[in-house]
Amino acid sequence: MASIRKFMALFPDEQSCRNHLFAVRWPRGFICTKCGEMRYCLIKTRNVYECANCKTQTSITSNTLMHRTKLPLRYWMVALYWVASGQRCSARRLARTLQIQQRTAERLLLKIRHAMHRSERTPMLDFWNREKRTAQQPIVRRALLMLYRKSRTFIRKYYGRRVSKWNRLYYYYEYRFRSNNAHNAVAALSKLIISACTTIYSLNEYGMLRENKKQPPNQTVQGRCFQ
Repeated sequence: MASIRKFMALFPDEQSCRNHLFAVRWPRGFICTKCGEMRYCLIKTRNVYECANCKTQTSITSNTLMHRTKLPLRYWMVALYWVASGQRCSARRLARTLQIQQRTAERLLLKIRHAMHRSERTPMLDFWNREKRTAQQPIVRRALLMLYRKSRTFIRKYYGRRVSKWNRLYYYYEYRFRSNNAHNAVAALSKLIISACTTIYSLNEYGMLRENKKQPPNQTVQGRCFQ
């Protein structure tokens, strides 16, 4: 738990979490997901970014696993890093660490496991599906069967034998994600954050959605404008 405490010290408040999420989501600067404009206004009262061209407002957590969350961003960052670092993270321990209800911690971990599945959509590696395993070549079938057995061992070791049949699929997601990202917790954290984000960097950089006509000067209300 020492590494978790050090990570919590890196994000002492909500603004530090927002700065990190901005750098992960828009590494080359803000870009509107609707029109591709890079100029924006920051509305401080609501913590949203307004496009200077189409006036679309985007929050730092929109289209992510933290979409419309009521929990502090610091709680999300701790839970994401805890899971991405490869350590055992149960709902009971997470609730005790963050001082939240266990049901809230269970929903938080469920969303994180969904993000694990979205971040690595590889149908061939769905080793838990018996039909897909039997349809593969013998050498691939043996490899998928070995992953399936290792995942069962992982679930019994970290979460016990009382895992319901309906929740077992989410633990398979967790095992596959941890196996593929076991050596780089920071990269795994970024992958979980942007697992559902939609950006159009390539379209914007090639100028396919940029308008040639001059835009009227934008006016900012309760915010700052950036270029």
